[in-house]
Amino acid sequence: MKNKRLASLLITVFMALTFVLAGCADKTTNSTGNTNTGTTSKNGKPLVIGLSPAGQWQENFNPFSTTAMGGTNGLIFQPLDYLDPVSGKDNPMLATKYEWTNGNKTLVATLRDNVKWSDGKLFTADDVVFTFDLLKKDPAADTSGIWKEVTSVEKQGTNQVAFNFAQPDVPFQAYILGVDIVPQHIWKDLGDPSKAKITQKLAIGTGPYLLESFSPQLYKMKVNPNFYDGEYAVKELQFPVYSGNDSEQLALTKGELDWAGIFIPGADKVYVSADKDHNKYWFPPSNNVTLYPNLNNPILKDVNVRKAISLAIDRKKLSDQAASGYDPLSSTTGLILPRDQKWLDPSIPQDKLKFDFNTNAAVKTLQDAGYKKGSDGIFVSPDGKKLSFTLQTVSGWTDWATMAQLISQELKSAGIDVKVQQPEFATYSTNIQGGKYDLAISWTNSGPDPYKQYQDMLNSHGGWNLEKWNDPATDAALKKFQGTTDEAKQKEAINYLQNVMVDKMPTIPLVNGPVWYENRTQNFTGWPTENDPYANPAPFNWPAPAIVLSKLKPNN
Repeated sequence: MKNKRLASLLITVFMALTFVLAGCADKTTNSTGNTNTGTTSKNGKPLVIGLSPAGQWQENFNPFSTTAMGGTNGLIFQPLDYLDPVSGKDNPMLATKYEWTNGNKTLVATLRDNVKWSDGKLFTADDVVFTFDLLKKDPAADTSGIWKEVTSVEKQGTNQVAFNFAQPDVPFQAYILGVDIVPQHIWKDLGDPSKAKITQKLAIGTGPYLLESFSPQLYKMKVNPNFYDGEYAVKELQFPVYSGNDSEQLALTKGELDWAGIFIPGADKVYVSADKDHNKYWFPPSNNVTLYPNLNNPILKDVNVRKAISLAIDRKKLSDQAASGYDPLSSTTGLILPRDQKWLDPSIPQDKLKFDFNTNAAVKTLQDAGYKKGSDGIFVSPDGKKLSFTLQTVSGWTDWATMAQLISQELKSAGIDVKVQQPEFATYSTNIQGGKYDLAISWTNSGPDPYKQYQDMLNSHGGWNLEKWNDPATDAALKKFQGTTDEAKQKEAINYLQNVMVDKMPTIPLVNGPVWYENRTQNFTGWPTENDPYANPAPFNWPAPAIVLSKLKPNN
């Protein structure tokens, strides 16, 4: 999920109804042979969560589709492993372990034993190899570019699969391990995987739930009694459709939803106060909302200008006025704290880890660099160019629009002219990716450690290098991280990149975009909390909800 917009657009509704004999408990054996005791539900009430608003559901349970229904990934189909971006934890799924060999050019995954597809067929290494071969045959399904990195996928013995690379790329394991595996005996006859229509009859997976029924207004899942890790305590899920965010918020406030992921202005007053004993929320930071300077602009290429812009921005005001104070302030390093605390470079002084807001210092920075104010109060560069820029954000994204207006006002006080533009999303996306902008507010791509954000944002060929940063030493540090599994060497690379952010400011972080997440404890307990952040808590960041559901218990 790249930003809070995806959070506010993706809202899920789950209903859980568990069937038990009074006073009894389910006992299941997990993959290690230990016995788990799962309390079965006595409350007879569903667990309700919100998916993205829609006029009606479209039956699409194809894990290779970008518009697949919620629960397709993680609840029905599963990947080999899941690296959680909020907790940073590794969650084995169809693979019990993985390791790098061959000079870090081969990733070997060891598969879980005794796993069955929901139709009773045995899951094997052949299914894994088949799945990746499907992506090779249909590049439209290979949305992560697996076959641009991998040269071959081979079965080793009966329970291992080897992924061979042309060169070491250790962080890419997250993409390999994150591919949903599909059954060969079903998919071999379906043609191009990106076009396959997967309805209830064909939704055969290895996950903890089965698709029970589907209609344009409501679809239901029931627990998979043969799930390899034991039957979940939440026995049924229901996904009703909502027409808009307002109706979902109303349902949440009235206690009709148990799990949601929406932005609620004044959540304490609007939501918590409706039921202080049970209504909870937690908005952990997940990515940087960043001001991107177009470094092809000769004025913005001057680091002094970027530092002056940063000094003139009151980030606390951005959070307070644009997001009800829910957006944590960014670190100068670009790290997502506290999640990335272990990666923080101890040599960076504490006073340099936080952004200063000092308009006078911004003015002095420009003056010291040879810029002079014109008669209109706007600075002019030494070669006579006015510090006048456009700032793009997306029409309708009210929090970012508020941030843009505040930034415009604050920069004017420092002698920098900024005119806000708010194109529709499609135009905005084309502009920022095509370099047709001066300044732009956008997201960063977050992973389970700092590497993904830095790679996408700072690599000269990075997938989200909107600013066009091009520095051989930066690329070398990223390559160093890619080539090793030694955490000490990885930290050396991350330390270098932190100092690039602090000293050279290729982008200007503003605030951390949070994960929107609300839950109710009246019917179910075991939710992720700030004190127990075991998984990404949002109900739309698949497959993380499968981890959350594994922890939930009925509140009898």
